[in-house]
Amino acid sequence: MKRFFAAWNRVDAWLLRDRLQHAGIDSHVFNEHMAAIVGDVPPDVASPQVWLADEADLPRARAVLAEWQAERARTGQRECRHCTEINPATFDLCWKCGASLT
Repeated sequence: MKRFFAAWNRVDAWLLRDRLQHAGIDSHVFNEHMAAIVGDVPPDVASPQVWLADEADLPRARAVLAEWQAERARTGQRECRHCTEINPATFDLCWKCGASLT
């Protein structure tokens, strides 16, 4: 196992882990309930962490991480081609009709 990513919160850790799983990369979340001990131990030790089951998956996992971070950095809005509803740029599906925004 190899520590791959230290998240700011457990939601981010689970979102990344799910992305990795969808890419066929076996990964696990550790320390998801450790926020209370920050101060007693360094934050990077107590923060939620994503670990890869197989270190050989590291290059593919880095590509998944880069794509995930780029998607989260999108700003602005998207208009749904199906119903013309305005959605945040980070949405992949229209919140109103469920159509794909990609």
